[in-house]
Amino acid sequence: MKKLLLFYVSVLTVTQMHAQIYSYPNLARQFSSSYATGSARMQGLGGSFGVLGADLSSIAGNPAGLGFYTRSEVGMNVGVLDAQTTSNYFDQSTQESNTSLHIPNFGVVITGDYMNRSDWRGTFGFSYSQRTVFTQPLKVEGLNNRSSYLDFLIEKANSRYNYAGGGDIDGNVIDDEYDSFSKAANTLEGVAYQTFLINNSSTGGAPFNRFEPNLPTNQFGVATNSGVVSQWNFSYGANYKERLFIGIGLHFSKLKSINDFSWTEEFIGANYIAGFETNEKLETSGSGISATLGLIYKLTPSLRISLAAESPMYYDQMAERLTGITFPRVFGVPSELNGNPITITKVNPVRLLPNEFNYQMTTPLKFSAGAAYFFGKRALVSFDAEYMNYPGIRLAAVELGAFANQQFKDKYNGQVKANFQSALNLKVGAEIRVSSAWSVRGGVATYGQIYASDYDLIDRSQFQISAGLGYRSNAFYLDLGVWQRTGKDAYTPYVLKNAADYGSAALQILNTQVVIGGGVYF
Repeated sequence: MKKLLLFYVSVLTVTQMHAQIYSYPNLARQFSSSYATGSARMQGLGGSFGVLGADLSSIAGNPAGLGFYTRSEVGMNVGVLDAQTTSNYFDQSTQESNTSLHIPNFGVVITGDYMNRSDWRGTFGFSYSQRTVFTQPLKVEGLNNRSSYLDFLIEKANSRYNYAGGGDIDGNVIDDEYDSFSKAANTLEGVAYQTFLINNSSTGGAPFNRFEPNLPTNQFGVATNSGVVSQWNFSYGANYKERLFIGIGLHFSKLKSINDFSWTEEFIGANYIAGFETNEKLETSGSGISATLGLIYKLTPSLRISLAAESPMYYDQMAERLTGITFPRVFGVPSELNGNPITITKVNPVRLLPNEFNYQMTTPLKFSAGAAYFFGKRALVSFDAEYMNYPGIRLAAVELGAFANQQFKDKYNGQVKANFQSALNLKVGAEIRVSSAWSVRGGVATYGQIYASDYDLIDRSQFQISAGLGYRSNAFYLDLGVWQRTGKDAYTPYVLKNAADYGSAALQILNTQVVIGGGVYF
């Protein structure tokens, strides 16, 4: 029963408080997204590396590209990512930024004897790569004349009354959910009740309410996230007569994500409750496995095409842990002691008891096709089209038992099918060799709309431009890649039954990454 209770607490907390960031389908979408990753060279080319080969990116991307190697290599790439978010919440604009250092990939390639007499030649590659980096910050600020986050908690508490068929949910019931030793409650409405932010009606039971509910409210929200989806990749690529290239890869993924959220409200002109601050942290981790099959074929010495398919990444055990604490600020709360009226002027903070939950997740199938044309040894143009089957995301929670697991799957997989659509990502890159050693690069990419057309009116497709510079010698190479990506999104801090009573923040996203990489041949 405790696990089942924590499941429902976790579901309600995560999906209703931060509807666009913390719900399970949106978490799955976030964990499944893959942008411009790989080596500095390929990032300078807009990420269009599926057909090119002979690059560390082939190990985690299209393993058929390993077949182009003629000698062994060890290399590494380091990136600096600057993420900026501009929000507009109740006509007030706020900007937040964050800069992080990470390692897009490093790896080793071991190639076979290039001069042997066999029609086949094979290459093995081993690498570490970062598929997704979580670093997008968020800050919202505005004056709300219609509602408070406390109204969401009141509706949440009152829904328990309705769910119980009209049974009386009173202060004693919520008090039973409070642990006086740890000064923590196991529900958000319980935390608010213990801090006097919401209270019972005059009858001592439902409906719940709050002091001075019609005051204008200054609202401030800050969210930060960190972590990566990283992979250890083991791939093999084979070359048949320098015409046909095939490859297979196995990927072991490790996911680690930390989301911190702070929400503060100030009630203008208040006499009782001045405001509050609530802080929450959601930690998610998991391990998964997937496989890739790839093919590249030279139609002519100048023209080649590619196909690659990556199976869904299956995470057998996604573990999440949600914690929080609320700090009330009061002028004076009217109450009574032994039948005598008193005024409470100090209220201590109350914690949310840790909510832990495990579930399973399967990411979308990815299928890509590409083409490249080579102008001798002086230049090339490459193109990749990448199909992501986001409606194929699947969620389950077998620990709950058969009946509750089916409820979980029906609810969240139904949301996936209703809210997401398949996306097509297009990438184009060009490279010009300006001398025997130096090359310049550039590229553009578009990442398609993930949400279904009837989800809302926001176009969340993203546009990216990139550039790069490279140096090659017989013994080593150095590369520099830069890209900038822009897009839109939205953030809803809480939802209420009446859509006119709450607001969403419109988000403008601007991310810039600089990658430096190099390697040596042996």
